[in-house]
Amino acid sequence: MAEKSIKSEALTKIGKLFEQKRKALGKQYKSREQFIYNRSEELFGSEDWISLRHLCNIEHGKNWISIEKLIMLADALEEDPGDLFNEIVAIYRNFQS
Repeated sequence: MAEKSIKSEALTKIGKLFEQKRKALGKQYKSREQFIYNRSEELFGSEDWISLRHLCNIEHGKNWISIEKLIMLADALEEDPGDLFNEIVAIYRNFQS
């Protein structure tokens, strides 16, 4: 896991995107803890798939997300991984212009 030492506006905006999509799933996913637990039960055979700290750091723009975790998070958010990646790229490019 690669933690960024410099605050990135793009990563912060991407983190907010993930958080909004998580909360849009419904009340049972409002807290990160419940989201991780419920999705573990519903989608990942009760296996650990992401830590609370890692999800928190991603949502706050403190960590990059690996491709593997991006795919898992997309599944958990009920999003197509390619579409989600395209949203991330669009946000990132906005801050690189």
